[in-house]
Amino acid sequence: MEKTLLGRTEEYYIRRSAVHTVTEILQQPALWRRLADVLCGREEEIHTFMEEVMAVEHLRIVFTGAGSSAFVGESMQCLLANEMGILSETIHTTDFISMPDSTYADVPTLLISYARSGESPESCATIRFAEKKISRLYQVIIVCDKNSSLARLGYASKNTLVLDMPPEACDQGFAMTSSVSCMALATWCLFHHGQISVYADHIRALADSAERDMEQLDKKAFEIAQKDYRRLIWLGTGAMRGLAREGAVKSMELTNGCVHAGYDAATGFRHGPKTVINDETLTVHFLSNQPYSLQYDVDLARELVEEKKKNLVAVVTGSAHGGMIPGADYEVTYEIPESLPANSEMGAYIKGLLFVQLLSLEKSLEKNMTMDNPCPGGEVNRVVRGVVIYDI
Repeated sequence: MEKTLLGRTEEYYIRRSAVHTVTEILQQPALWRRLADVLCGREEEIHTFMEEVMAVEHLRIVFTGAGSSAFVGESMQCLLANEMGILSETIHTTDFISMPDSTYADVPTLLISYARSGESPESCATIRFAEKKISRLYQVIIVCDKNSSLARLGYASKNTLVLDMPPEACDQGFAMTSSVSCMALATWCLFHHGQISVYADHIRALADSAERDMEQLDKKAFEIAQKDYRRLIWLGTGAMRGLAREGAVKSMELTNGCVHAGYDAATGFRHGPKTVINDETLTVHFLSNQPYSLQYDVDLARELVEEKKKNLVAVVTGSAHGGMIPGADYEVTYEIPESLPANSEMGAYIKGLLFVQLLSLEKSLEKNMTMDNPCPGGEVNRVVRGVVIYDI
């Protein structure tokens, strides 16, 4: 029997240069289980490193990466603050290398670097500059290719922990998919370093739940993708705002800019960006699973439904909050495992991330894009090119 993926034959995706992307979206639950096993196997090493680092007084914690890697940091920054009271910041590698005097500070620093390929020149330069600028530097490098330039730089650096993801997380498709989810889940366990086995079980529960939700999430994504929207705005609060930014770049990447996408916080959208709405606009509202933030997400979604003309409104939410936005054109629901901590945004983030990937995939197919290489002219590449690093 011929292999099928999301109800289509593998040959269908091969003809559309999409087989890497669809495979890498669908493989994620299996990769998460493997990641959980890897982290449990390194539990003592991770705990020893993080216990020492987190005891440093006046520690500055900075997440860094470029593109989707940086958006992981933006989501984890909010998630960890909400869940654990850990204050951190996200500075993109592109900002570190272009304005070092505004971004580096010679204070005790934990620099957490994310990378899929580990070959982006900005990522390696950010670390080299940090070693020059910061006298007390600790690093965690979360990378999907353990043989990459970034990983090798980490192995050679003192006070550095390199966490390599399962090899398949180094996506061969143009867009980052498996890499994003694996790096986010690894960060969650990293900061819960005293309970890695417990959080590994949470990851396994998410994997089981994702497998159950995948088909219905894709059915909704397919249905929405058939609509002729040209503007797509992703909206979210807290960790979901970083996810909204990931949604915007994923939508533009996989349609080669045919769909122009943006993002914002629910509360920020009214302050000017709301003018983007016209008859060709789809807004996608991630409803927070945190009760306080949820109020603001609901208010904006209801407002846009009340004002709606020919534009479209879609709501993405946990099943517990289904039906909160009557009049929305689409409601996409998912399950959050009951075993997850109630104050964690990770379940909502991971399920929302799957929907981001599936809608971007379905829209790319609808537009007949060559998804594994949507920009055949080479103006944009899987690993960034053309960057000159000016030394400091």
